[in-house]
Amino acid sequence: MDGLEHAVEVDAETLYEAVALAVAELRQDQINQSVPSGMTEFTVTVYRKPIEHKIRLNQVQKWSEHTVREGPAGITKRQRVRKLLGVKE
Repeated sequence: MDGLEHAVEVDAETLYEAVALAVAELRQDQINQSVPSGMTEFTVTVYRKPIEHKIRLNQVQKWSEHTVREGPAGITKRQRVRKLLGVKE
């Protein structure tokens, strides 16, 4: 668009959705009236939201103990954690 770079921040699940959301944002921009064409190149940068958790090892060990409350998916998750921790079955 006239050799200028424009940036928008979107929350998308796929690359294609990110570009589509960016195009929609650019089309709604009151200041910039130019519309991206088929040859417009987009640069998509993924920023993961940093989240910090603090947890004690004994809490992880206790959580990984066998239970059937969460069904097969929960059993599999707990078994994987026990295996990673080196707990013998």
